[in-house]
Amino acid sequence: MWKLHCMIISLMAAACLVESSLDVPFTAVANATQRRAVCMDGSPAGYYYSPGTGDGAKNWLLYLMGGGWCDNIDDCHTKLNQSYGSSRLGPFADFTGILSPDRQINPDFYNWNRIYVGYCDQSSFLGDSEFDDGQGLNLQFRGSRIFDAVVDDLLAKGMGVGENAILSGRSAGALAAILHCDGFRARLPNVGRVKCLSDAGFFFRGEKVLNADYREKFFASTIMLHNISSFLPVKCTEKIDSSLCLFSENLVGDIQTPLFILNSAFDFYQVQFRLVPPLSHDRKRWDSCLNNLNTCTSTYKQLITDFGRAFFKAVREISNNPSRGMFINACFSHSVAYNERYWSPNSTIKLRNLTIQEAFANWYFDRDSVTLITTANFLEICN
Repeated sequence: MWKLHCMIISLMAAACLVESSLDVPFTAVANATQRRAVCMDGSPAGYYYSPGTGDGAKNWLLYLMGGGWCDNIDDCHTKLNQSYGSSRLGPFADFTGILSPDRQINPDFYNWNRIYVGYCDQSSFLGDSEFDDGQGLNLQFRGSRIFDAVVDDLLAKGMGVGENAILSGRSAGALAAILHCDGFRARLPNVGRVKCLSDAGFFFRGEKVLNADYREKFFASTIMLHNISSFLPVKCTEKIDSSLCLFSENLVGDIQTPLFILNSAFDFYQVQFRLVPPLSHDRKRWDSCLNNLNTCTSTYKQLITDFGRAFFKAVREISNNPSRGMFINACFSHSVAYNERYWSPNSTIKLRNLTIQEAFANWYFDRDSVTLITTANFLEICN
């Protein structure tokens, strides 16, 4: 089980506020072992569920946990003693930000059925295979079975006859929200409004930005290890090599269900860990640059600028879909919807005088079309 009290996501620093939280108990998916809906270590996968009340009782919000990916056996093995590979590590979750039960912090969704789905397959809820080295190491890669089992459980609790539903997630879970968006909609034919939210899930290839080959090889290795090629969207794999079908710019254009993209063009995780390979000879200098932008060389500043410009170009190219919403900022941050510093009426991150919360609610409830893209040309440190 996952203890989510201000966790630090592997390979990234994350600020986490819990000004109003609710200890929500873990629920293992029904018959997890028999259905092979299990974490990498074989423990039952599951979720944290806070039932809706009042006028929110027929509305459902799923938020998929993030936590990166493992692209080799050694890395996957290390996750077995972490929440990213096991459900044995804690019985409760603190619901904050978009899952907060506090009406002042989360006025639109505070009383919905709110579900935080644990992430322990390390492949964005894709795949159905296993690895066994014959010497005692067994890894279960059952992401697709986990996602399907969670949806089955929630349908049994009444989600299928709801009025509103949102599939959302952060980081690797946000990529999963994109990948599963249309399938999720298809399973809720009787729900009036179904939309998806990707919170820091626009993982970007940046073909013309330095070290694109490193970014490509990482996702290609992940796809191969978890044997998930056949689980990737056919519309993508029919057009390009499947190794490129975890990059969001190759996926979003084919999504039919309304989708909101919440992201920084200078996403912390991608800038920190995907622009310069970890074993690069100048890795320490790069880390120093990002810890203090005043120390960045002109070369590093140009690399950051190039990435941001390419990111802006990619999102603008997919912004003309009337059902799509966007809030693209320049903050040096990653996954903000679960953080009450940013998901709050008092958030200092605003575009056209709208907070993230206001912009998403306007879009979700069809009050207004929302395509907000910052005009900043370099990363910003946002409080």
